[in-house]
Order: sequence, then C-alpha cells, then structure tokens
Amino acid sequence: MALLFKGLVSFSLLFYLGSKLSWDKFFSYCQTLNPWMLFLSFFFCALQTLLSSLRWKILLTALNTEIKIWTAFQLAMIGKFFNALLPGGTSGDLMRIYYALKLFPGKKTAMSVSIIFDRFIEGVVLLVLGSFFGLLFYSQLREKPLVQKAVLFLLLLTVLTLIFFASLRITLKGSIKLSRFFFKKTKGLETVLEEILLALDAFKNAYYKVFIACILSLGVHLAAILMFVFVALSFHMQLPLWLLIVVMVEITLVVSLPISISGLGVREGSVLLLLGSYGISPELAVGFSLLSFAIGTLWSLVGGVFFLTWKKDNSKRYSFH
Repeated sequence: MALLFKGLVSFSLLFYLGSKLSWDKFFSYCQTLNPWMLFLSFFFCALQTLLSSLRWKILLTALNTEIKIWTAFQLAMIGKFFNALLPGGTSGDLMRIYYALKLFPGKKTAMSVSIIFDRFIEGVVLLVLGSFFGLLFYSQLREKPLVQKAVLFLLLLTVLTLIFFASLRITLKGSIKLSRFFFKKTKGLETVLEEILLALDAFKNAYYKVFIACILSLGVHLAAILMFVFVALSFHMQLPLWLLIVVMVEITLVVSLPISISGLGVREGSVLLLLGSYGISPELAVGFSLLSFAIGTLWSLVGGVFFLTWKKDNSKRYSFH
C-alpha cells in the first residue's frame, strides 16, 4: 500500500509538471547538452562514493576494526544499487549493514552503529554547509521569499539536528535506566543500548578521526556540488555556486522524505520553485532535476555489478585486514 501511494504521488506530480512544460522547448534544450560536461558530472558522482567509502573506513578504525578500502567501496556500491532498486532511502544502508555483519559477525552493534553514524555525519555536514552558504548570501534574497524560507528552514533543521546530536548520549543513558526499570528480566535491550553507548564513546575519544570524517564529508558534498555545476553547464545554465549548494541540500532532504519513489516529482517540483525564482524556465529546471537524477541512478546501477561479483565470490566477504 505504501509503495502504491508513493507511486501515485510521483506519477501525479510528474504528470502535473509535464502538463505545464513546453515539450518542444524541453527537447530542444536536451539536444544542446554538452557531453563533456555530462562526463564530468558522472565522474564527480562516482567520486562521492570513493570519498564516503574512505570516511567509513576511518570511522571503523575508531572502533578497532580494519577493512580494506576496496571492500568498503564494494559495500558502498552495493548500497547504492539497492537504493536505486528498492523504494525508500534507507534500503541501501540496510543492505550495507547486512553484508558488513557477514564480514564481522562478532561486531553486530558496532558495525550497525558505524554505518548509521557515518550517514549521520554526512547529513550534519550537509545541513551546516547549506545553512552557512544560505546565511552568507541571505542579503541577496530580499526579492526571493521562497529561497529565503528554504534557507531559514535549513537553519532550523540544522540547529535541531545539532541539539539532538549533543543530547544523544544523555538520551541513551536515560533509555538504559528505563530499560532496567521496565525490562528487568530482559537484558537484550539494555545490552544493545550499552553497546551503542560504548560505540559513541569510542567515536568521542577518537575525535581526530571523526574530524577527518567530517573533512571527507565536505569532500563528498563538494563532489556533489561539482556534479550539479556540470549538469547545469551541460544545459548552458549560469547559476550562482551558493544557490546550487542550497538546491543540493534541499534536493537531498526532499529525496529523503518517504512520500514518493526516489523523490521523483517532489524533487522536480522543488527544483522548479527554487530555480524559477532566478529566472530559470520550467523546462530547464525540470531537465536539470531529471538529468541529475539520471546520472545518480546510472552510477547506482553500476553497483549491480559489484553485487553480482560479491555474491559470486564468497571469499571477498572476508577480504579485510
């Protein structure tokens, strides 16, 4: 039922947006695409995965766990493949956790926390980056109320996320006390919460490695920004870099909402509203959004090769040192 609802939302929004477009103009823009700019956008899309794999490898060392960068990259690609194949933005992370537990069966909680913490750092850095550039150029948005609201929303979400992160250890400690009080005979929940707390303490003590992970997250987002830059250039669009950063953050947030299939329709509508305020035509805005989605999906589908290879060669499941 949920999948049917998401499909209906995506189809309805795409149909509505399509009815507002001049398709002759849309296809004329597509015919002028610069193939070299598309190649560069695909390259930076791939670079994001390599940098995020290195980030996860470094975070694992904080938990006294070593993994080869190639193995981390394989798991990242498998995760991307399932993100493209299955509905929901967390499908890929669940598959990464599943195969990571095959590699390290004795470290179930630590591996799960490492992947979740890895994505959390990426998200926090993304929000901070978007809020920073949005506020830095906020004075230029006096006649752009919609973009102003988007920037303020990013700032609010960033503050709430940082508050949540700062209070996470206290919340976990309180949860452990409650589990002891309400589940005296069941130690399973308490044990898991304690293991999560230990993992977070390990990250806290390895603050230098967490700092490096944040720097790598900046690299991941810089690669994403450059991907958007080259997608825009392939359409011969001239947009401020800071605006593309805000658009990138907004797209990431919209795609994470579980109301459509892979964000289709919702993404295009959001991009149209944000770029439309800068004089970008609906045809260009929708083309920019769909092409960005297509490049990301194409790279994710490459992960299918990694998945098939992983399944075929069982020895690679244990290729760590």
